[in-house]
Amino acid sequence: MIIKRLDILVATLVSAAFSQHLMAAEDINNGYEDYTINRKIEDLTAKDKASANRIIYGCYLGCHRPAKEEVPETLSPKLEGFDAQYFLNQWVDMDNERHAGISSQMKEIVYANPVRDMASTAIVLGERTMSWNPDPEVMKSEAYARGKTKYDGACKFCHGEQGASTNPKYPPLKGQMPAYLFEQLTSYRDGKRANRNAPIMMPFAKMLSEEDYKDIIAYVSGKAYTPVERREFITGIGMPPVEGFVLPDTGQNQNFTDTFGEDSDYPRNPPSYTISESGKVVVDNNTKLMWERESSRIWMTAVEGQQYCDSLELDGYKDWRFPLMKELQSIADMGEFRPALNTDIFSNMPRLASGIWTFPISDHPDHVWHIGFPDAHIMGQHTASTKLVRCVRADNGAAYHNMRYVDNGNGTVTEKITNRMWQQNIDYQRRNWEESIKYCENLDYAGYDDWRLPNIKEMVSIVNYNKTSPAIDEEFFPNTPVKYFFWTSTSDVAGPTLFIRPLSKRKKDQTPEMLDLRHTGDNEGWAMGYQIGSGYGMQKDNQFYNRCIRTP
Repeated sequence: MIIKRLDILVATLVSAAFSQHLMAAEDINNGYEDYTINRKIEDLTAKDKASANRIIYGCYLGCHRPAKEEVPETLSPKLEGFDAQYFLNQWVDMDNERHAGISSQMKEIVYANPVRDMASTAIVLGERTMSWNPDPEVMKSEAYARGKTKYDGACKFCHGEQGASTNPKYPPLKGQMPAYLFEQLTSYRDGKRANRNAPIMMPFAKMLSEEDYKDIIAYVSGKAYTPVERREFITGIGMPPVEGFVLPDTGQNQNFTDTFGEDSDYPRNPPSYTISESGKVVVDNNTKLMWERESSRIWMTAVEGQQYCDSLELDGYKDWRFPLMKELQSIADMGEFRPALNTDIFSNMPRLASGIWTFPISDHPDHVWHIGFPDAHIMGQHTASTKLVRCVRADNGAAYHNMRYVDNGNGTVTEKITNRMWQQNIDYQRRNWEESIKYCENLDYAGYDDWRLPNIKEMVSIVNYNKTSPAIDEEFFPNTPVKYFFWTSTSDVAGPTLFIRPLSKRKKDQTPEMLDLRHTGDNEGWAMGYQIGSGYGMQKDNQFYNRCIRTP
């Protein structure tokens, strides 16, 4: 009897173990800030892999493309070969205490994707090996030899032989981008990168010199670190406003909701342009800015683009310059995508890869702004990257950049350039997109009941692109949060399938039925972040802040 019971117990345990083996592991999801990855690559479903590969494709198409293509100057790291949990934790930290380098620009990805998809992405990337393409000349150099000695003495114990880490707590370094490695070491040294395991790295970064950094980088990356030229581009500081300036509408005329208060419900100043007799210059009848009609036919670094604008002569004008962020964003047409621009007016715009340089610097001395005109997203880019150029000018050295605020003393602020009144004190409640529209429509504040949710061009207007954290004038908008974004009333016409969805007709050729997008399932709206002033299309289910606006 005892033997029989033991046989039953053993059979039960074996069966349970076999069932557990067949049952796929599952992650522990306590929210994106406390998420534990238990799945392995073999546990991912076809849907998990598809979501991961979609995110990876976007990463490679954007900032991490240069890293994949071995552009040593890029600050965007290679993404392959990290332990999945380590990778996810770094990703999440972009939204919290990690402020080194250009981490703030990764906030978009944190909010744009469910944490499970982020975890799946980490798992897929973790199965890939970081590429190692050393320069033969570097491997023969004295720096490489010195770097091995210094690395073995300071780094090998944690990061493994030549940076090929097998310890999940420490990232792989072998083959990583030289400029990225240098940036991280200086950030640890200066206390700018202070998240997670940073306290372990700080003493080593302080102990080593910048020359030591370069030698170690030569050893683990197989490439020489070459500093990118640091220079100041146009800042906009002190430039007077453009006489007769009027803020144009976004151009969005589609309907996305039955709730009143979305962008298209408030037409005011439709985009309007005049093409010069030569056909080479466009005058914006609202902003009074004068634009080069064609974007450059070649891609340029930021320095090359500046030289191009400085030497440009069109229609008798020689004072062409780089556009400032608010200026370039003012010509975006949020009712179009690929490109988000009126292509009858502005010519030579690629449908997909159509980023255009704009300024001033973003959140790092080696980064300036660009607008990606597939959908008109706003983000920084390394000056060594290449973008298209479209020059601008205004009479009397004027620009659309500096604002004129008046504190009305009743919890409102009036901005005189755009003639808008703003809610000064937000309620710090986060809402989804629909709830945000309703909140502003129903707001009775400071004696006014005609508040509304601002569109994306209005939200951009109050960004101070000459400062960060927050990128807003705190004298007039105190205590503006930087962790989350602010909703705008503008929907993202392209949505999450921007790069793969079929191109529709340009909106001027669409029927009223085609402009009705209320029941298509499109679910992204434009959100504005005030850590650095970036703007992205986000899922409308996200809970973001609100700052309402009215037109006096």
